[in-house]
Amino acid sequence: MLEEYPKEVLLKDGFSCNLRPMIADDLEGLYRFFVSLPEEDLRYLRDDPTDRRLVEKWCREINYDKVLPILAEYEDKILANATLHRQTTGWEKHVGEIRVTISTEVRQRGLGSRLVEELTSLARAAGLNKLLARVIASQTDAITVFEKNGFNQVATLKNFVKDVHHGDYQDIAVLVKDLS
Repeated sequence: MLEEYPKEVLLKDGFSCNLRPMIADDLEGLYRFFVSLPEEDLRYLRDDPTDRRLVEKWCREINYDKVLPILAEYEDKILANATLHRQTTGWEKHVGEIRVTISTEVRQRGLGSRLVEELTSLARAAGLNKLLARVIASQTDAITVFEKNGFNQVATLKNFVKDVHHGDYQDIAVLVKDLS
């Protein structure tokens, strides 16, 4: 499944970057990527990737069967982190959850859509039947990317997530794509 990496992708404006699975040696670059994100982006991530210990743990405990992280990079700089999360047992083992975080410098260029396509392909190859994405409802550009890639918004959970720094609550959009 990962034999085709690294691979070069061409974005809609002609910019090209490489996609590849994250490895343990990506600690420094991944940490630099996350700390470079604006506060607004960091406010509603599930975990605080500016905590270096957390990024160290991610790099130390790589298990592609549970979380498959795909990085987009250009000239050794990480531009995006996209992950496919899977349950290996239980009633959700046919469902994958995808998360995508992109550097502000490459937004609106088609990288988000390309990463969603990439994770969808990997999910199919892994035998998953459904994909789930949860997005802050006010992030309409991100929702549009998922919808253009075949996801349907199935619910909005009101006041569901809380900004860990300011205590504000936000609605979350739940989007699902059927792969079967």
